[in-house]
Amino acid sequence: MTLTASHAPARTAALVIARVVVDGIRHALPEHAPLFDARATEFVASVLEHDGMNVGIAAGSDAFRQVGVAEYAAGKNLERLSRAYHSAGRCALPALASLSRQPGAGSALMDTGVEALLRCADVLIRLSTAAYRAAHTPSIAEVRQDLLKEILSGRPPSKWAGLAAEAGWVPPARVVAVAAEPGAVRASFGPAVLADLTGEYPYLLVPDDVEIGRVLAGTRAAVGPAVAPAEAAVSLRWARRTLELVRREVIEDGPLVHWSDHLTTHWLFADEVLTTALVTRSLAPIDGLPVNERAKLAETLDAMLSARGGAPEIADNLGVHPQTVRNRLRRLRALFGARLDDPQARLDLRIALRAELLTPEPGGQATPMRVA
Repeated sequence: MTLTASHAPARTAALVIARVVVDGIRHALPEHAPLFDARATEFVASVLEHDGMNVGIAAGSDAFRQVGVAEYAAGKNLERLSRAYHSAGRCALPALASLSRQPGAGSALMDTGVEALLRCADVLIRLSTAAYRAAHTPSIAEVRQDLLKEILSGRPPSKWAGLAAEAGWVPPARVVAVAAEPGAVRASFGPAVLADLTGEYPYLLVPDDVEIGRVLAGTRAAVGPAVAPAEAAVSLRWARRTLELVRREVIEDGPLVHWSDHLTTHWLFADEVLTTALVTRSLAPIDGLPVNERAKLAETLDAMLSARGGAPEIADNLGVHPQTVRNRLRRLRALFGARLDDPQARLDLRIALRAELLTPEPGGQATPMRVA
């Protein structure tokens, strides 16, 4: 949506808001203020008024290119420009609100105006970014970083094939994402591996036929599923989720944890609100018991649901006397009743018990049981 003719007078409204936006940019970037003249204001108004088609060649757009070049020449990054443009857009919101209250403005002006301001900031950032990058000859490392971002954005391979060629990266048939702790990755690895090690949560894209251990320094890391390069973001999401569950002590720690070794755990923790509700409902009959008694009955219930035989087999599995098991089974029968004979209820109980035994206790220590 834009500030179209249905919001009369559209051109006047766009110019009013454009002046506020440009004034905000001048204030945020005082050393570049002379660039943002009346032509720049007209340009911003045209972006607000239309869909931004062909704005890159419109009169007045040069100011936003020139400021990108100037920022590069000054050794600054693009974050400053991005903040300035978004801040200027926010400064225009009161003016937009005032215009929307005028007679005949139309009830949709506020919504369409906000949308137009957001789009306008994106257009200005795009112009400055293109000029900034054109003034900068990126290193191979920077090209590889850009390539990695493009791949993880979910764009089709045709959109980043040129970057891949420039980076000297031959897309493999399948890759795995590796989420790592800081310091977990070696300083160097082969050109087949793409990596971002600069953030708080380092990660890599590794061809699935490469031995991952040789690019790691031995500290904690998690591996996602093998996917086509275009689906790399999915692999990274599951690698990071696996690492998160390791940190929470839900999944057993190790130097290299594979997501595929813990599929049941991922399933149980995919929606923790739902899993908690299932645990609460299914295990309600033992919920009010003393802690020790509840733990023993839960352990026996789990063994009973897993066993093919009777009390002797369960007793052997638990390492207790058969008579102790019989006493506990009678207690469970009294508490759960016919639910112990219902297939759906038994399935719910097994899932609930596994989820509960996987969840770390309030003190932070997880129970020893692990679901593979």
